Amino acid sequence: MGVRELNKAARRRAILEAARVMIRDDASHDFTMPSLAERAGVSLATPYNLFGSKSSILVEIVRADIFGQIADLGAPAGVSLADWVTGLARSLAGVYYPNRHFYRRMIVTLVAQESAEGQRAALDFSFRLYEGPLERLQNRGLLSSAVPATILAQHLAHGISGSLQHRLMQRGTQDLLRQELEMAILLVLTGLCTADERPAMLDRMRQLGAAE
Repeated sequence: MGVRELNKAARRRAILEAARVMIRDDASHDFTMPSLAERAGVSLATPYNLFGSKSSILVEIVRADIFGQIADLGAPAGVSLADWVTGLARSLAGVYYPNRHFYRRMIVTLVAQESAEGQRAALDFSFRLYEGPLERLQNRGLLSSAVPATILAQHLAHGISGSLQHRLMQRGTQDLLRQELEMAILLVLTGLCTADERPAMLDRMRQLGAAE
């Protein structure tokens, strides 16, 4: 990598780190592009030149700090649909809860934008995270193919996002977050699971309902 590319990468890292700090520490839970440029030590034009918009910066943080930490969701042979759901909920809770204060403020920052561009872009990115595993579950015959994996991934992402927003804003334990995420995933997928998988899915829903 040449000097120009190294400098560009360094500026990108400085901008992203400045945005993280401002989201975590600033009382307003939001930032302006001029204040971000000043915090990062770059010209006002640089964040726009490197990212295009504040929404793109937020999506890049989501990509690196959240989805980048989630292990391969997979859909390995021999794993039941109910066990896959439990594993996914545990992975998500394990990523979000330890740094929950940052993600709580990140949610406020996304909501505080004048447009829904950042929220929509973050959800669009998460669709792709879930689409592959859901398609593999359909290929294994654990989920009906009546609904394309792309559409199913959108509904799953919305359900997960809603649970995260509710629980992170309400606070609680990591196990409570895992339970709420698991219930959200079950509610989306149980109606499309095959007959062999449905009893275990419904039983898990009863367990979670009794635990609340």
